[in-house]
Order: sequence, then structure tokens, then C-alpha cells
Amino acid sequence: MFKLVFEYVRKNKWVYLLVAITLLIYDATLVIPTRVVQGLVDAISNQTLTEMGLISTISLLILATLVNYGTAFTWHLKLFQQSIHFKFDMQQRAFHKLVSMRTPFYEKFSSGDMMTRFSTDVEMLQDMVGYGLMILLYAGGMVAFIIPVMFMISWQISLLGMIPIAIMTYGTYKISQPMEDKIDQARDAISELSNEVLETVEGIRVIRAYSSKASQSSRFAKKTKALSTRWNDIASYRALYMPMYSMMLGLSTLLILASGAYFIKSGQISLGQVVALQLYIVSLVEPFAMLSDFILVYQTGKTSFGKLQELIETGDDMEEDGEIDLQDLDSIKMTDYSFTYPQALKPNLKKINLDLRAGQTLGIVGKTGSGKTTLVRQFLRQYPVGSGLFEVNGRAITDYSRQSVEVLIGYVPQEHILFSRSVGQNIAMGKRDAAENDIKQAIDTAAFADDLERMTDGTDTTIGERGVSISGGQKQRISIARAFIRQPQLLILDDSLSAVDARTERSIIQNIQKERAGKTNIIISHRLSAVNHADWVLVLDEGCIIEEGTPNQLLAKEGWYYEQYQRQQAQGGED
Repeated sequence: MFKLVFEYVRKNKWVYLLVAITLLIYDATLVIPTRVVQGLVDAISNQTLTEMGLISTISLLILATLVNYGTAFTWHLKLFQQSIHFKFDMQQRAFHKLVSMRTPFYEKFSSGDMMTRFSTDVEMLQDMVGYGLMILLYAGGMVAFIIPVMFMISWQISLLGMIPIAIMTYGTYKISQPMEDKIDQARDAISELSNEVLETVEGIRVIRAYSSKASQSSRFAKKTKALSTRWNDIASYRALYMPMYSMMLGLSTLLILASGAYFIKSGQISLGQVVALQLYIVSLVEPFAMLSDFILVYQTGKTSFGKLQELIETGDDMEEDGEIDLQDLDSIKMTDYSFTYPQALKPNLKKINLDLRAGQTLGIVGKTGSGKTTLVRQFLRQYPVGSGLFEVNGRAITDYSRQSVEVLIGYVPQEHILFSRSVGQNIAMGKRDAAENDIKQAIDTAAFADDLERMTDGTDTTIGERGVSISGGQKQRISIARAFIRQPQLLILDDSLSAVDARTERSIIQNIQKERAGKTNIIISHRLSAVNHADWVLVLDEGCIIEEGTPNQLLAKEGWYYEQYQRQQAQGGED
């Protein structure tokens, strides 16, 4: 963690140099008022104070105060500004990590834990760079200036007065030791609470449908109680600090005054010097008392740094990215290809053989859990490549950079992810600098124009987070339009017509045939009507191809495809 902080300080060395210079001046001005008080007390006790001397003393105090205020403002402002920049820098690094990672990475962290690392943990590190660094610089500067001045006055009295401070420092260290585990537990409780909130927001419809509000509220109450208990434990340890500081300060005062009286009586020191020593000791209590805050900031920062570092260093287990940029998708070929998910005990795809050429439409059907989505995910390069051959344009797909493969593909997943933006903005995400005509054409292709006319603000209608304010069929067609606007060389529809009626489905399929003539398409569907125009159809079962051919060939075989076709025809085309 300190390496990260020092690296950031070195990167912004000129700002921190300004902080250091103004802090030195600030610490130096802190000594002046006490030194002036010492001279005043001695002048009064010796009856040598003159009007001119009083005026010059007051002028010096005013000047020292102004310099003190100006330097304090400067180093406080710059130090905490840099801590905010540090926070943004860490969040950008973490976010860049997130958007560059593939699916296996996201299976290692819960959503709540990831949000906690992005928010709470980054803020804890910000406190370390801001408040923690302030404590080190401020306390270190005061100690460096005040203790030498005290020893110049009387090293004997100074040593006696600092004995309680040394005891206080040791006590602070002992009290802080059990706090580290408490802080770890509190941080984990925050993560669990964040996860609970996210799950509740995402599943609010289900919660309402099953009248689970009471049970969810009870679970949330238990988690918040657990979190408050952990922070109360931390607070109980911190509450021990202040009484100890008060007691040690009182003891220091007693020792200085008692020993000071003895040295005054023997003529070795003046009354003003004893008063100055007492004021210096009081000034030292603050930086040493701030040690407790620094320990808490350090421990929370250390825990948060570990969590953030884990996020940044954790990989997605993908093979090394290829160096060739893929320009065109002329052919995709799999030969005896098998694939197993990281947590699976047996292969999810087994000995897959396919040869897809540019301009063809491939249909993939099969019962639920047969491996259809798993197969198309291979084209998206979201998981490490399995065994067997997986070639694009005659070369292994791992030879190509993953990003160059992505830009040629338009993907509409089963779960339609929409954002809390307008309809037009959600669709335009598929193409950078999309024009109004592009958006309109995509809407027409996805058969969404009629629905759009019924929306209050047309394409400017905000659809809510995750499309909460629109129907399932509307979500699907917005997602389809987002893929269409990209005009990809390969379009993948992963059961993306399940929430639309048969008439709308026919319209979308006809638009695909018309608008994407000569382009490659993969359509996964439970309804065979969505693939009856395909050039080739695969029937999957338990990760294996059990039938394949043109729709007419599969009907002639009278296998699974034929039986499903007959069943859907009897049901009016519905699955």
C-alpha cells in the first residue's frame, strides 16, 4: 500500500513539494506564539515589559497567525485535492479492469462485493492518501520542531514531561491491535449489505409478486444490525483513547509544574520557560493523539488496498490475446470441438463439428439446457477456448485479437440488458456516432416502429434501469435493433424472439432476410418457425449435435426436429 502511495506522490511531486514547504512554514509558525508567551511572562515577572515591547509582541503574533492561516489553507487544500484525484485515478484503473475482463472474472466476485470495492474501499484508500498523509506530515512536523525547542529550554523537564506521552503512545498501539480483525469484519459486512441491496433492486418484481417484502426487510435488518455491531465494537476500542489522553496530559502537566518549580527555585530556569514547556507539551498531545486516527485510517486503508489489489490483479483465465486483427468473417469452422465451463464436472459441448460460411444463416435448436447458448458463446470469446479445432478463416481463433472479433459480431442475448437511458440512446450504443436514419432503420428492422409511436417521447422516452418500464417483447426488440444498427458481419440471436408473438416474429425474420442478405446469421430458438428459412440447422442435446441438415432434410428424418415441428403446428406455431 505504501508503495502505491509513494508512487502517486512521486508522480505528483511538485504539488507535494508545495505541500511540504507550506507545511514546514506552518509548523515553524506554531512555535512562535509559545515563544512570545514565554517572553511576555518573563517580562511581566521581571517587570521589564514596555509599551513598545507589547506592541511589537502583538504585531509578531498577528503576523505569525496570518502566515499560519495562509500556509494551513494552502497545504490542506492541495493535499485533499490530490486525495480526490487519487480516488478518481483508482476508480478509473479498476473500471478499466472491469470492462477489459471476460466472463470468468465476474464469476469470482459478487456484484455487491464489486460495488464495495469500487466505493467503500476506494474511499478508504482516499482517506489514507488525504487524512492519513496529513497526520503523518502534520504530526511529524510538529514533533520535529517542538521537541528540539523543548530540549533547548530544559532537557530534564522535557524528558519528565514526555514520559506520559510515551506511555500514551504504547497504550494506543496496544488498543489498536484487536481493531484490525474488527475492521475486516466490518468491511465484509458492508459488502454483504451492498449485495443485498443490489439483489433486492434487481428482483423487486419477484419480491412483490411473492409478497416477500417482510422477509426481505427482516434479512436487511439483520445485516444492518450485524454491520452496526461491528462498527460499535470498533467505536468501543476508540473510546478508550480519549480518557487515556486526558489522564496522560494531566500527568505531564503535574510532572512539568513540579519539576519546573524545583528548577525555578534553584535558579536554573525562568517562569516563562516553565509555562512555555507546558504549552509545548499540550501542543504535542494533539499529534500523538492523532496517532489513533492514523492507526484506524491505516488499518482500513490496508484492508481496502488488499481488496482493490485483488480486484486489479485477478485475471479472467483467458489465454494470451492474439496479435492479428480480424478484418472479415469468411468462415467459421469447428472440428471435434469440446468445451467445459470452469465449475462444471463434465463437458458442456462434446465433439461439435460445423462449417459456417459467410452469407449463411445457421439455426440452432434443442431442448432447454442442451448447450445452444454455450455454443454461440464460443464465438464471443468470453471463455478460454476448449479442446479440438476452432478456426476462423482457416486460422485458429486464438491467433486473432479478441477485440477485432468482437467488433464484427452483433449479439442479442437471452437476458436483455438495457440501461436507464432513452430508447434512442440504448439502440445507438450498438454503433458509434449513429445518425437518426440509422436508428430509424434499426427500429423498422426490429419491427418496433408501432410500439415506439405509442411511447410519450418516441426515441427520447426513458425506459428506466434495466428496461423496468417496458414489456419483455419491447426489451427484446430494442436489443435486436441495437444489434442491427451495428450492421455486423455475424448476427447472433440467442432465443431473442421468445417474448414476441408469431406475427411479429415473422416480420423480424423477413426483415433479417431482406436487410441482411449476404451476411452471416446464427439464430437460436425454441420455435422452429424462426429457423425454417435457415441454410443449415443444428439440433443439440446434452452438448452434442444429434441432428443436422436443412429444415426440409430434418423433417424428412422424422427425428426430434420433426416431432417438435408437429407439436408446434398442432399448437398454432407456439412452443
